[in-house]
Amino acid sequence: MAGLSTVLIDLFVIFFDLMVFTKMIVLKNEGRKWRFVMYTGCMIIISCYFLATYVYLWPSAVASVVFMSIPSLIFFFVLSKYKDARFFLTFCFVDSVTLIFAFLARYVGILTGNTGRIILLFVLFVVLLMIFMIGEPYFGRYRTLLEYVDAGWRAMMICSILIYFALVFFAAYPKPMVERIEYAPTYLVFSAVVLSCYSVFITSAVKTSKIYEQSKQLQKEKKWHRMAYIDALTGCFNRMAYMEKINEIERERMKNMPIGVLVFDLDRFKEINDTMGHNVGDHVLKAMAALLNEIFQEDNYSLYRIGGDEFAVLAVNATEQQLLCRLQLLRCKTDADKITLPCSLSAGYSFVDPKENNAVEQAFIRADRMMYSDKHSRK
Repeated sequence: MAGLSTVLIDLFVIFFDLMVFTKMIVLKNEGRKWRFVMYTGCMIIISCYFLATYVYLWPSAVASVVFMSIPSLIFFFVLSKYKDARFFLTFCFVDSVTLIFAFLARYVGILTGNTGRIILLFVLFVVLLMIFMIGEPYFGRYRTLLEYVDAGWRAMMICSILIYFALVFFAAYPKPMVERIEYAPTYLVFSAVVLSCYSVFITSAVKTSKIYEQSKQLQKEKKWHRMAYIDALTGCFNRMAYMEKINEIERERMKNMPIGVLVFDLDRFKEINDTMGHNVGDHVLKAMAALLNEIFQEDNYSLYRIGGDEFAVLAVNATEQQLLCRLQLLRCKTDADKITLPCSLSAGYSFVDPKENNAVEQAFIRADRMMYSDKHSRK
């Protein structure tokens, strides 16, 4: 009976190791077929271990390596979706916990005798059942963690491999631990340290995954912000961004700094669209936006496309002379490049009067009137 209980405990531990790994691995091909292949392979590994240890009387440590550890490593590696540090970390983690579990089971069996082995067998069965009943959400979370490539898996894998071999070395050299049971408390303390290390690993991976999720959310928000506030054709800020900016100016009054509003409109743009096509019109808009960005590139200027062929610039803390110089430069560049810019640009400007209600809007109206006066003077 003692021999049977020892065999059953041993097989229970091997079964525990393989079944836990089936829950933590992410298969390359999901589906009933591959699940069946995985579980069948596990049963073959357990059978080979049993035959080697209890029929052919191989030493259990040797049989464990030859018929369990190495075959299961190769078998699960072939089935695994991830064939990098994530796989080897998971494998070493499960095997390390199983080694600790196996030693604890044998140690308790030695201390308590045959009755203790029977009780231990029952406890192992209950623990295994509980793990698979309540552990699925935690296994699922771990499988989700494996999706994050940049989670420090390589460093954790190296540590887990060292821990695994340290456990094996400690348990088997110079003699198997069951033959020097007086060292068992030391092994148990070392095992507690190992489990603490794995706890730190998993906590670190969880935190990294949260940072990764936050980064993904930030990227999505940037994308939404770009869609909401950036003109897709020209890359300039759009009308919504312009309205946000003037509301900000109205609220803060920009610390009483002078604020200029410049308005631009392409001359004969409709004629270009009608005669040359909308593709040419789009090219002209992009070229004009690039030129305006070049002229008003300093941080105190912000460029907006507020209509089809209409642009606006808000100039903070700029003098009238500075605006006139930039308008003159803009005029020279548009006149010099009639191939890329086959149309001229009408412009107007005005400064915000803080005493007015809706001061920025009033300045825009004055600049718009000046721009149309400039347009009419060109006809």
